[in-house]
Amino acid sequence: MVTVNTPIQSNVMRRFRQRLGPVLNRLTGVVGQPTTQVYPSGYVATVHRPHDEVAAALEAGGFTWDPLSMFHYTPTGSSTDGSWAYRSGPFAERQLHVVLFATRPDRTDVYAHDECNWLRHPLKHADEVDIRRKSGATTMRRWLADSDLPARQHSLARRKIGHAVERLRERLRGRGHRLR
Repeated sequence: MVTVNTPIQSNVMRRFRQRLGPVLNRLTGVVGQPTTQVYPSGYVATVHRPHDEVAAALEAGGFTWDPLSMFHYTPTGSSTDGSWAYRSGPFAERQLHVVLFATRPDRTDVYAHDECNWLRHPLKHADEVDIRRKSGATTMRRWLADSDLPARQHSLARRKIGHAVERLRERLRGRGHRLR
């Protein structure tokens, strides 16, 4: 089990995963059809806290960081900032998979789905057998309501605009780094 203990470790692992994720997606596409895009039905809420605070709350709540989870992105192309799983035990039948997107320094979009536990059913997991997006999002909404994280649900249109703006910012930042 990999745990995130500090913001520095979290940022290093997140950057590593963002660089490695697309390569892993291409490789695993040969075996199954990895879930790489989150869907509107899996949207949980927008948490008005930085990504690192949300990640710390998930860890404190029994979620484990999932370094093997594939690289995820929103329909507008924003890339994931973390993937977490909650299982009642290591070999539980199912797991709640939570994907985080830092849309701003002080906001994190949360998506979730209920799926086969990859530790117990690796082939079913790779083939995306019986993914339950709506029930996973509902379960995660209940978890957020019980936590100290302030969260609000935003409309699909607002999220799309927010993701598009963030993607534009990422491109501009990337272009600025290449020009130096």
